[in-house]
Amino acid sequence: MDMREQILILRRNWMLIVSFALSGLIAAAVVSVAMPKAYTASSSLFVSTQNVDTSAELQQGSAFALARVQSYVNLASKPQVLDPVIEELELNTSSAELAKNVKASTSRNTVIIEIKAVDSDPQRAADIANGVVSSLILAVADVERPTNGTPSPVRLTSVDTAQAPSAPSSPKTSLNLALGLLYGMAAGLAVAVLRNVLDRHVRTEADLRRSTSLPLLGGITESEAPKGSSAPFVLGGSGTDAFRQLRTNLEFAAVGHAMKSLLVTSAQAGEGKSTVSLNLALSMAQSGRRVLLVDADLRLPSVADATGLEPSVGLTTVLVGRTNLSDATQHWGNAGLSILTSGPLPPNPTELLASSTMQKLIGEMEAAYDVVIFDAPPVLPVADAAILTRHTDSLLLVVGARKVSQHNLSKAVEQLNLVKANVIGVVLNGIPRSGPDANSAYLTDYGAVPASPLDGEQHSGRPSSPIAEAAEVVNGDRGRNSRRKQAVKN
Repeated sequence: MDMREQILILRRNWMLIVSFALSGLIAAAVVSVAMPKAYTASSSLFVSTQNVDTSAELQQGSAFALARVQSYVNLASKPQVLDPVIEELELNTSSAELAKNVKASTSRNTVIIEIKAVDSDPQRAADIANGVVSSLILAVADVERPTNGTPSPVRLTSVDTAQAPSAPSSPKTSLNLALGLLYGMAAGLAVAVLRNVLDRHVRTEADLRRSTSLPLLGGITESEAPKGSSAPFVLGGSGTDAFRQLRTNLEFAAVGHAMKSLLVTSAQAGEGKSTVSLNLALSMAQSGRRVLLVDADLRLPSVADATGLEPSVGLTTVLVGRTNLSDATQHWGNAGLSILTSGPLPPNPTELLASSTMQKLIGEMEAAYDVVIFDAPPVLPVADAAILTRHTDSLLLVVGARKVSQHNLSKAVEQLNLVKANVIGVVLNGIPRSGPDANSAYLTDYGAVPASPLDGEQHSGRPSSPIAEAAEVVNGDRGRNSRRKQAVKN
């Protein structure tokens, strides 16, 4: 994992990491408030020897005291020292329990013993520390007393007296909050990395390259549908430029053979294949070609709903012989785009698409139009797209960013290779306009001129955008197409 991928993980999951960090901070605050307060009082002892007359004896005594210090530290937690303290202070505890709250320590190469006592009451903590000091002095004197009755050669002297602390020693709220924030952030980072490892969706071009070696012919950024529309139309700017670029790349990809029919499909549903089909067909029609868009998805068709055209007459009615191609075709938009909707949904879509009638119909379409674009069902759920590849000469695979996993995409490409489909490339659809997965290369509006009603009225007398043109024609053509279909039915 390189630095760029690490930064990408942070950008994708920064809200998750922040939420974990805040959760850790809140948990630490709750724990700090719930924990009982404890106070720590400390006192010190100095260990020395007595009855020393010469410097040699003084040096030997110092070495003796230094050697004995650690033993006295261990003695401070014994019942011999703690029981008198419990009795004197009338504590309701045992020597074993009191030993947990009393700590004796010494620094290396020193003869000073520090006694610390912890208690929920500050004054009692000071009394316990002072009581342990007094009891330890007596206990050492008793233990180190010679058998001949002479005084002990070791003397313990109280250096300072413990005072009642003014502030609790625990909980350490600041430390707890810092640790809670740190642990929460670490947990968030761990979850973010795990989420990145488990999430195998195609998000960027790099993810796409890991799944397939097919050429990337274009990238389509996210766009919002106009009010009252059921399809995410492109309203101009970088979106329209993206489809023009896709149209141009398709022409170069098809060099060497005439691309008369183009099948547009995806690995699974919801990747935007119908949106790409419609906008690509519109872009090609605007270039002056005779283009026919065929809604070949006979299970979940969407072209009729997206364009507002008559759905009752279309591909299925032509296949069963109820009407012919020219009568079933409807015109949409001033660019001259022809559309053949799906028609009524059949009970046997796979059989219809695999029929010889369908093959003959495709030949008729290719003879009448420059380019025929088929909006086909997705590859993985059904075999319809694989069947249609037998009768079409090119296939464009739509990959929905953040919609399809790398595994499913690889599986779809493998299935298309099995039927020897001529997959000329892929188009990455739904690229975010902002965020960590956005690609600024697809957001350029180089040379774009904002459209205005004045431009559309003075120069052409028509609306100034393809979708505005389509809306105008839909309103005017709906009645004409409905009357034509009614005449066909009669």
